Amino acid sequence: MTFRYFKIFVFLFGLTPNIFAQTNPFAGQWINEKYYNTVMKTKSPMKAFSSYFQSNIVFTKQLKGGHFLGWNFHEGEETILKQVGNGYELWRTEPKEKIGAISIVEADKKIKVGKETFVKIKSTDPTMCLEEMLFEGNYEWNGKPVKFNANGTVTGLSGVKYFFPKCDFIEKILPFDLIVLNKVKDAMTGQSYIYEFKDDSLIIYNIDCQQQDPDTKDCMKGRKGKEKYILKKLAN
Repeated sequence: MTFRYFKIFVFLFGLTPNIFAQTNPFAGQWINEKYYNTVMKTKSPMKAFSSYFQSNIVFTKQLKGGHFLGWNFHEGEETILKQVGNGYELWRTEPKEKIGAISIVEADKKIKVGKETFVKIKSTDPTMCLEEMLFEGNYEWNGKPVKFNANGTVTGLSGVKYFFPKCDFIEKILPFDLIVLNKVKDAMTGQSYIYEFKDDSLIIYNIDCQQQDPDTKDCMKGRKGKEKYILKKLAN
């Protein structure tokens, strides 16, 4: 049983030839600070989902070409950086209009684009942020070490090598924070679970499915089932 991991807008940055010598001072992925703060406080991406619209920005290393502005981690648009005097502005390509001026709040940590503030994370993949923000770290399960990595891999869980936490709740079917676990790098064929962070533990539950899509086998109606994993998070 899997949930659909929709990414309507798939942005393939990095395909632009490296012909621009001038480097971009904003290179990397930036997450909307409202969303970031709410996730870190509640440990629930579902609860944080209504806290923003401009969800993330991915700037390439070059000033020209291939910058991406995400909307609710659901879709997004290609954008343009324009140098204006000693500063920069972010513009839409279609229609051509200014999104906002860019200012550095804290070097390599926080920027402001128009009225929105964004914080930087390590991942430059626009489909990944919760892996680093919420899950990354060392855990203990039944006395054995488990490690969740920011790149979406996990070690120490038998038969599981990859994890995919859901960040897109545009089409909210089950009212829970969801994660897919799989032995291969494919969210569509993995097993879906409910998860929550309680105190110093990450608890992953089976889904007690009450209604299933006959074609996709996705669970359309369900509730929290039995605990699958109780992982105690260790101090790093």
